[in-house]
Amino acid sequence: MTDEEINEAIALQLGWAKCACGDIRCGVWFPHGTSHPNEAELGVPSFCKDLNAMHEAENSLTTSQMTTMSQYLHRQLGMLWGFATVSQRAEAFLRTIGKWKE
Repeated sequence: MTDEEINEAIALQLGWAKCACGDIRCGVWFPHGTSHPNEAELGVPSFCKDLNAMHEAENSLTTSQMTTMSQYLHRQLGMLWGFATVSQRAEAFLRTIGKWKE
């Protein structure tokens, strides 16, 4: 998956919505709980590069999902959660929720 695809998949999981105006060039996303253009942001957070954004995403996981993510990081990447890069965490997050695409 590209960084953009990863960021959008995580945003959708967190309840973000893409503008439904029909213009493919629009690119406006609405964070969960907002619906007005003045509350919107262009694009979604960079979950692949921003540790704070990824931490917010990780906080949405259940305890069981956090265990699954931790096990993935350890078994597949050979590292503990605290040593994983932001992009590794983003991939593990999507694999944990079943949204990773090869």
